[in-house]
Amino acid sequence: MNQYFEQNLRLVDYIDGMMIVDKNCVIKHYYTAYPNVGQLEEKDVLNKNLFEVYPHLTREGSYIYRALKTGESFINYEQEYTSYKGVAVRASCTALPIKEQGEITGVIDMVLYKDICGQDKRLSFDMNLLNILATDRINQSSTLDDIVTQDPRMLALKNRILSTTDWNAPVLVYGKTGTGKELIVNAIHKSSSRRNKPLIKQNCAAIPSTLLESILFGTVSGSFTGAKDTPGLFELADGGILFLDEINSMELEAQAKLLRVLEDGTIRRLGDKHARKVDVKVIAAMNESPEMCVKEKKIREDIYYRLCVLRYDIPSLCERQGDIPLLMEYFRTYYNRQLSRNVLSYSSEVSHIFCQYNWPGNVRELRNVIEATFYASSGTTIMQSDIPEYMLSKMLHCTPCSEDITGLSLSQMVERYEARVISETYGRNQKNLTKTAADLQLTKQGLAYKLKKYQIK
Repeated sequence: MNQYFEQNLRLVDYIDGMMIVDKNCVIKHYYTAYPNVGQLEEKDVLNKNLFEVYPHLTREGSYIYRALKTGESFINYEQEYTSYKGVAVRASCTALPIKEQGEITGVIDMVLYKDICGQDKRLSFDMNLLNILATDRINQSSTLDDIVTQDPRMLALKNRILSTTDWNAPVLVYGKTGTGKELIVNAIHKSSSRRNKPLIKQNCAAIPSTLLESILFGTVSGSFTGAKDTPGLFELADGGILFLDEINSMELEAQAKLLRVLEDGTIRRLGDKHARKVDVKVIAAMNESPEMCVKEKKIREDIYYRLCVLRYDIPSLCERQGDIPLLMEYFRTYYNRQLSRNVLSYSSEVSHIFCQYNWPGNVRELRNVIEATFYASSGTTIMQSDIPEYMLSKMLHCTPCSEDITGLSLSQMVERYEARVISETYGRNQKNLTKTAADLQLTKQGLAYKLKKYQIK
């Protein structure tokens, strides 16, 4: 977050103030060009909750809070807020979520004080802010070594990326939500000869289609009211890589203009008569089947074939279950370090549940669940009681395909699942009643009753 704040201090010519909050709405950075307006300085707000500093601000009325919870960007919204010092401020604000590997970790909020900034400044605010800040530029240090796997398909994918990383051909990355598409993109950039050049990221679904063309290709003065000579993302990424996430959300008309860039490497700013040459490697990503996107006309057929010169398909986590124990240990170590904890292990039951669960949210869901267990646990072992309750209910739908559950009631399905877990845990513990009871968080009497009930020998 420090890096993100420092990167965006370049905007001081366009803004009157800037604030960054973390995912808990705690203010981590604060800058104002006019401390007399709100009568707040950095020391007055740093490490305080947003709603502590602005007690009259409601969650429903806070665009910062809404951006944090929804991932939506709010551009030039009008807001009046009063600080705990009783000073009211009117401002035009822009709140943009900060994302790390697709996860919202905070929000950056820029302000123009209504009673100070001039018209000229306000007009230049939009395009410069969108071009510089609407991209996700953080967490770009990942390498192929950071992809934790022992799955043959993932290992083959890593080797293929390594052997083709300096090819200038466009790349298409396909994987379901949470599989690690952005990690792959970061690794491609870090492993390539373009590593010292920009890696600029743009989620095509996060920007209105009316603005996307100007963001990608830039504008010239006079192309529309208030337009300035502003470079687009292609020019900003010159010599490096431009990552277009969720490209299937891009309007077909914009896709046609993107095709021209892919074909001849030239762009034309909005309103410009002259073409500009750029050297940009384009990586596009989809979280839906590319073939289905073509069939449903979400993506042009010609641009699909141009993009998939190099195509990397990332398997879902349920397709590489052998990686689950590795990832569990990786995130255990990670959160021990991040949260200053000393969690040593997972109970055998937790391990079993994690390995049997189908993880519809993939690696991102696994990471979030493990983080949740750290907050719920107070000991050195993660127990079943520490995992989110929704996982157990979803486990009812993870019954092996060979097991016919047709016609069973919910209680019957619960019992069948319970019997299977008890049987497997009892077997792993070599039928040791005390150890099995401890793993399952049951009394020995309770376990004995269930063994008898389910006729487990």
